Amino acid sequence: MPKKRHSSQATERTGHDSSTWLLVALALTFLIRLWFILGMRGNPFSTVGPQMLDSYYYHRWAIDVISGNFWGSDVFFLRPLYPYLLALVYAVFGRHVLAVQMVQTILATASCLLLYDATRRIFGRRPAVFASFGFALTGILVFYTGTLLYVELTVFLSLLFLWLVLVAAQRIWFWIAAGVCFGLLVICRPEVLPLLPFLLAWLRHRPPVHRYNLAAMTVAALVVVALVPIRNYIVARDPVLFTAHSGINFYYGNNPAADGTWQPTSELERGPGFSHERLKRISRTIDGRQVSWSAASSYWTRRGIGFITHQPGRYVQLLGRKLLLFLSNYEVPNDYYPETARAASLPLRLAFLSFGLVLALALPGMFWAWPRRARALPAYLFVAAYLVSALLFYVLSRLRAPVLPFLLMFAGFGLSEIVGSLRQRRVTHAFAGIAIAAVACAVSVLIPVQRRTYSAQAWTQAGNIWLSERQVGPAIEALNRALAVQPNAYAARYSLVMALAGSGRVEQAEAEFEQLAKSGTSSVEGRALVRLAAARIAIARRDFTQAIALYRQDLAEYPDNAEAHYLLGLVYVSIDSLVQAHEQLTRTLALDPGQDAARDALKAVEARLQQRPQTPMSRPQ
Repeated sequence: MPKKRHSSQATERTGHDSSTWLLVALALTFLIRLWFILGMRGNPFSTVGPQMLDSYYYHRWAIDVISGNFWGSDVFFLRPLYPYLLALVYAVFGRHVLAVQMVQTILATASCLLLYDATRRIFGRRPAVFASFGFALTGILVFYTGTLLYVELTVFLSLLFLWLVLVAAQRIWFWIAAGVCFGLLVICRPEVLPLLPFLLAWLRHRPPVHRYNLAAMTVAALVVVALVPIRNYIVARDPVLFTAHSGINFYYGNNPAADGTWQPTSELERGPGFSHERLKRISRTIDGRQVSWSAASSYWTRRGIGFITHQPGRYVQLLGRKLLLFLSNYEVPNDYYPETARAASLPLRLAFLSFGLVLALALPGMFWAWPRRARALPAYLFVAAYLVSALLFYVLSRLRAPVLPFLLMFAGFGLSEIVGSLRQRRVTHAFAGIAIAAVACAVSVLIPVQRRTYSAQAWTQAGNIWLSERQVGPAIEALNRALAVQPNAYAARYSLVMALAGSGRVEQAEAEFEQLAKSGTSSVEGRALVRLAAARIAIARRDFTQAIALYRQDLAEYPDNAEAHYLLGLVYVSIDSLVQAHEQLTRTLALDPGQDAARDALKAVEARLQQRPQTPMSRPQ
């Protein structure tokens, strides 16, 4: 009897200790993210503009939703769940990035709690504590809490689904909630839909689970998933299953020029810059005519499959490259760049756990956890699902990040096993785990990635954002950092020419232009930027005739370049040719409705035109 009481007291003390550590982990999760997002106020990271591509698209979509266009008028182009969440936040708190970041900080804290309890139920308390602290201190998870992307939502829905099925027992409403949660997860990440039958097979063999509960969960999931294609068909009479972007996305990841990451292709991008609106126009134009979105998506999917079947050797190499990128410690950026954010953020640097380190600890954990696969199988399945998703499409940091909580489960178990083995003096067992982790971490760090290219892109983006906010000094500093990393980065050089010319440093701009002319003529995009840079210098020299000629030359080659139309419109404003300015600015917005600067300029031009006498206006010679 005394022994039993002593054991009960020890268990109670262990539970109390783990609860205390959980509270510390939750507080750390919340506070380090709060510190990060507050510290990034006024930094390019917390700016929502055209440089942020998908985030800016979601932002404008959310504004469109709260402005009265709730259902939209076409099929969903990108995944719809996140922009509707943004719309809800904007409707309640206003159109503020900080409000979104705060909501996502709360979501992250809830995700940490869900991770702890799911890990506790599968592996025990100590692994759960390790996993929760790992979640708090994994830098890339802290980073994505501050972004306007669906990463935080995906992480939360993945963990909520797993937690619900672990605690559901015979409570039917928990199973329905799990189904709804999985359906929302599929809307957020359609690639996880094939996971459902494997999860059902696992659940079917768990003794307390009744088949009626599984049926309720499945029906709830499929009903939620079906909302997207039903909406697409009702609104646009086009049977697109998820999004119009699906086939295009598949082709981006599977074409002769693919390198395992998102890279532009000559078939879908024409001319400098990237625009979702331009991508929409080009991708829907097949054999010279515009087709439906379902037809366009099928076309690009077939093109991707054609590459796979006609070049199997090249495809196998591409798969190997994607696998290495998925396992790499380096975070392949897109839209947001961890490098520039880390340089400006102490809390992000303090969140020291990297993907490679988490993966390294997870591998021995996955090996040792295999005898417990009857309980741990969902964690294995989610890791496999996100890996397969990357292999089917491409590897980006933001697409890979949702696998981290499940790797942290195994990492927590692996670290717990190592610590327990050392305490019990099972040195061989502990040494084996440490050796596996050390080798895996070294391999992950050494996998080659185009770091210099991404670093140049990161600082170029920061410079362009500073430039858009008329912060010339920080813009020039960032662009020079980009060129220090990669001197032939013609996009950075072009932006530097723009910054210098715009601030009146014409001679410096001309010197940089000479460097641009040397490095930029090797590519189509580079040659276009050389022409646009020459036009900007002509403006600085007050040679508006030359500037107009150069912009016209660019538009003759790229008639759908919204930026060139906008810049030409500004030239016409400068010489008071308001009719031509109105024409160019109107064309800009027709090509890219998200060009807020062009919209403001157009309003100013229209106001000036209304103030003029109603006399025929002659065009300048």
